[in-house]
Amino acid sequence: MGVFFLAKRLLLFYAKDRASVLLFLTSILGVIALTQIRRISYNDESIVAIETNEVALAHIDSSRLVAAQPKRYRFNPNFLSPYNAYLWGVSDSSLTALEEFRAKNLWLRSAADFQRVTGVSDSLLGAMAPYFKFPAWTQQVQKGSNFNRTIIKKDLNTASVAALDSVYGIGPVLAGRILNFKERYGAFGDSLQLRLIYGLKPKTRAELLRHFFISESAVQPQFNFNEVSAADLATLPGINFEMAKELVIFRRLRGRVSEPSELLKLNGITEDWLAGIAVYLQFD
Repeated sequence: MGVFFLAKRLLLFYAKDRASVLLFLTSILGVIALTQIRRISYNDESIVAIETNEVALAHIDSSRLVAAQPKRYRFNPNFLSPYNAYLWGVSDSSLTALEEFRAKNLWLRSAADFQRVTGVSDSLLGAMAPYFKFPAWTQQVQKGSNFNRTIIKKDLNTASVAALDSVYGIGPVLAGRILNFKERYGAFGDSLQLRLIYGLKPKTRAELLRHFFISESAVQPQFNFNEVSAADLATLPGINFEMAKELVIFRRLRGRVSEPSELLKLNGITEDWLAGIAVYLQFD
C-alpha cells in the first residue's frame, strides 16, 4: 500500500512539472549541440592554421635553400679550379681534359673551345658561358689559330692598366700598383723589382713575365747600405721609416754588413723582399 502511494505521488509531481522537465532537457540538448559546433569550428580553424604554417615553413625553407647556394662570379675558364668545377657540376674527366690541354700551353678563346676540350653538355655550357671571362688578347687572335697561339711579349714599361688587367691573376688594383711603382721609382730595369710590389705573388709574377718583358738595364744602386741614413732608406720601395730605423740599428750593432743575406737575421725579412731591395743597395 505504501509503495503504490509513493509511485502515485511521483507521477503526480512529474505531471505538474512536465514543462519544467521539458525545458531542462531542451537546455541540455542545446548545450551539447553548441559544444559540437564549437569543436567542429575549432578543428576547421586548426586545420587552416596548420596548412598556413606549412606553407609559410615551405617558403622559409625555399628561401634558405636559395640563400645557401654559393654566389657565382665571372672567371677565366682557362683556369677552372677543382672547387669551381664542383660548384658547376663539371665532371672530373672534363676537368682533367682541360688541365691536360693547358699543360701543353694551349689556351681557350671561346665557349665553343671550352666545350670542345671538356666535352660538357649543351645545357651545362649554356649555364656557364655567361660567367666566362676570357683575357682580352684571346679575343684578338684570328679564328682557328687559338690552339697554336704564341704569346707576343710586350714591354712592361709601356703597359697600360687594361693590358695588365688581361693577365690572369692581375686585376685593376694590382695593375694600378705596378704602374704607380714605375711612376714613383722609375722604369723597371730588373725583374727583381717586381718582388717589392705588395700583393704580387710569385705565381702571378711569373704569369706577368710570360706576357711582358723588362728591358734589362743595370739598375744603379742608390745607396751604400753601410753609410745610408734611415731617412734615405725610407725612400726605397718596401721600406717604411720604422723598418729603416731597425735596419740602421742592426748595421750599427754589427759594425758593417758585407752581404745582403746578413739581413735575414732580422725578424720579418724574407729572401723574396731582400732580392728586390738589394737592387737599390750596395754592400761592401
